[in-house]
Amino acid sequence: MLILAGLVTISIRNDIHETQLYVQENLNQIKNAMNTLAFRNQRYASTVTKAINDLKNQQLQALVTIHYYPKLKEFGFNRGIYPDNLLNGTLLGPGKPNKHIQNDTHIFALLDDLWAEQQHHSITYNYYYISHTLEYFYLSSKSNAINFNATREFFSSPKYKDQRSESQPVTSLYNGFYYTAPYLDFFSNRMVITIKSPVYNKDQVVGDIGVDIPVKSLLSSITLPNKLKSSLNLYLYDVNKKKRIDIFKGYNHTLLPSIQVYTRLSNNILIHANISSTIFITFAVQILTFGLLILIALNYMNATLRKYKSQKQYYQLEAYTDQLTGLFNRRILDTVIKKTLEENRAIDKPISMIVFDANDFKTINDTYGHDIGDLALKHISSTIDDMTRDSDICIRLGGDEFCIILPNADLEQALLMADRLELAIFSGYFCHYHIKVAISTGCTVIKPNENLHDALIRADKTLYKNKENKAENRKALQQQLNNYVFKSPPSFQKKE
Repeated sequence: MLILAGLVTISIRNDIHETQLYVQENLNQIKNAMNTLAFRNQRYASTVTKAINDLKNQQLQALVTIHYYPKLKEFGFNRGIYPDNLLNGTLLGPGKPNKHIQNDTHIFALLDDLWAEQQHHSITYNYYYISHTLEYFYLSSKSNAINFNATREFFSSPKYKDQRSESQPVTSLYNGFYYTAPYLDFFSNRMVITIKSPVYNKDQVVGDIGVDIPVKSLLSSITLPNKLKSSLNLYLYDVNKKKRIDIFKGYNHTLLPSIQVYTRLSNNILIHANISSTIFITFAVQILTFGLLILIALNYMNATLRKYKSQKQYYQLEAYTDQLTGLFNRRILDTVIKKTLEENRAIDKPISMIVFDANDFKTINDTYGHDIGDLALKHISSTIDDMTRDSDICIRLGGDEFCIILPNADLEQALLMADRLELAIFSGYFCHYHIKVAISTGCTVIKPNENLHDALIRADKTLYKNKENKAENRKALQQQLNNYVFKSPPSFQKKE
């Protein structure tokens, strides 16, 4: 019994130490995920600052129509009312729009392109740009009008004044970004923490680019098993206000002592985890009562259920999904696309089509191998998925050929989307060889009573006609990048 008690004591001691390290590692995952967003946000602010100074004193035509909503006494677009443009974000501001805002619509297009670079993160977040001089928000997602109808009150609120960049200490702005303390969001009524970076016109702060992160969503960026999660209380701590903001509460009892782990997110914000000692007592009991056998049985049942669910989902998606890119495959042409055509014709709305393929794709495969070719296809598919609307249908026809169906879009809008796609796809690096892939596009409007096959043939002819000038187009894209936003190639881990 003494030997067994000693073994259990050593096991609990080791388990406590390993659990602390494991939780600490997960807290660092939250910090690293947020720092990644912060440094990217700083780069976006620098890019927008450059664009604002480049557009200064220019009289440009607005890219989209900015509407005034009399009932709300606000202006904007993409709010579920008059959704007639291809910009991805939502504009909202109090009162009637100032005439100077038409220049800023070119900034919105730049922001769309920057925000399309977003990598998939486990935490939830939403980008926005706020102009202090013209008093408006530009959000990275489309939002219904009923969700935002208090912007006038917001711009006069103390919270807005306290969180502006010019209200922060100089030391906070030295890195180009800062974290706000957790607060109750004015619009969503959720506790959020915001990363902000100032945007300048010369030496004056004219706006902020921010990333709103709901506090509750931070839990999704860690990989704790359910057993440990139920014995963990996770929260943020505001040092200045000496205030605790709960992220997750796995237990409520306070009789037993807890083990504390924390990491510092910023000078004033800490991420804390309290681990209940109950988990270690339970662990000791399990050693004495053959708990390990029960756990193995439960894990086996769980794995079998996951396997069954995974197979079921796989077979459901396989019929219409391209396995490499995750886009629809050409089987969808005879089902969903046909129904979409009928719906648009019934309401007399145009429907456009963009067909494109990768230039010199065979050369990429022959020179660098099919693995690199697959990365190029994934780069193309992820870019079009980020830049298109929810109503657009993105399809991989086969090989390096793709198609986008644009409901409620005329030829001019399709051509604009095609130009943006060509620039966005060409501007990105997708592998460690620092090569770029360019595309050639063909656009058309599907005529009334025309079948999809005939429209595809006509778009293909335009595509191959444009492909004859692919070398000149590539030079033009590179020149546009040089004059627009400079992006240095990323550092990839090199592989054979």
